[in-house]
Amino acid sequence: MNIAFFVTKFPSLSETFIANQVIALENTGHTVHIFSQQRPPTDESVHQMVTDAGLLKKTFYLNDIPQARIGKIKALLCKLISNMPVRSFQIVFRSAFKNTTKLSVYDLIHFLDKPDYNVLHAHFGQNGNYVTELLNLGLYPKAKFITTFHGYDLDQKLKENNFYSLLFSTCNLFTVNTNYSRNLLIKLGCEENKIKVLPVGLDSRAFKKIEKTDTNKEIQLLFVGRLIKLKGPLVFVKICQLLKEKNAFNFKAVIIGEGAMFEELKAAIKLANLDEVVELVGGRTQEEVMQYMDNSDIFVLPGIVVNGLSEAQGLVIQEAQAMQLPVLISDAGGMAEGIQEGITGFVLKQNDVEAFAEKIAYLHRYPDEAIRMGKKGRQFVEKNFDVKRLNEKLLEIYNSN
Repeated sequence: MNIAFFVTKFPSLSETFIANQVIALENTGHTVHIFSQQRPPTDESVHQMVTDAGLLKKTFYLNDIPQARIGKIKALLCKLISNMPVRSFQIVFRSAFKNTTKLSVYDLIHFLDKPDYNVLHAHFGQNGNYVTELLNLGLYPKAKFITTFHGYDLDQKLKENNFYSLLFSTCNLFTVNTNYSRNLLIKLGCEENKIKVLPVGLDSRAFKKIEKTDTNKEIQLLFVGRLIKLKGPLVFVKICQLLKEKNAFNFKAVIIGEGAMFEELKAAIKLANLDEVVELVGGRTQEEVMQYMDNSDIFVLPGIVVNGLSEAQGLVIQEAQAMQLPVLISDAGGMAEGIQEGITGFVLKQNDVEAFAEKIAYLHRYPDEAIRMGKKGRQFVEKNFDVKRLNEKLLEIYNSN
């Protein structure tokens, strides 16, 4: 099949699931083009898997249109001349003279030379809205249209102005990563029978734990995620502060991520006198994150609910389990659907700093239990979150009536 992905920014350090999905589809013989609303900053690191798979050559940036009017006209005419089918002229005519969408005729520059896609797959609801505009212009009338919701696009405030009403009536099927997300999508007005629960996944073969022989090293805690409130990075700092105050054992902690809270976290670490204990390292590629996971003992993601929103799945939780780390998460959102409570990790009440500290101390006291949990976590992810298995289910959705 020819498949078009519509995303907000590609590549993105915090959205490995999109690259995972594209690579898995390409590996099974399908052709995928990626249409991205934004370019990443030029100084942002790129995951090695994106480079190795040549995904940048298959990515088209929707804001890459000449600024000057004459430049836009030239670009559009060049695409028309090189793509002469009558349908192209009909679409351009409709866009120029009968356009009822938010798009302009110049937006067609990206699409007139592309194949007839079998599937249009939008990641995040707002990109689904963009695809509805393309369909209203007459593009890809025979394509199956799928939209995947991930989390922040499920804000219930969007119901007030019918933000997704056209999308809900136009899109063939929707996928969500957890039952938690499914319930939020239904509350926004989506028909239940159009929703499929399909977690985002990872290539479990790429995550390889190196067995350590040094059992005397100090325990290392790890947090990975965008530095925003609902991920709970400040809660993680408070957990570290409590562990230091208890002075029960030596530990180190690493925070990986970029986001609006970076400077706030830096100040909080300094105020709590944790500079020698907690390391704030910024964004890292997947390869670097795996190295940190390999050197860590416990993964912690103490997410919280903020303005009605919380972590929907948190693929990094599955990545940590694939690296055989016991995971400690909160009961906020849909995170609990991605672990086995008491078997691969623990689900604790959000903002319960004391409970998190106690479970960390427990795993430090019983290292064999931590190792057992880590191995069970690996098995759990291989069975339920490997992208190869999940993409078989995705292809079933693409081919469904």
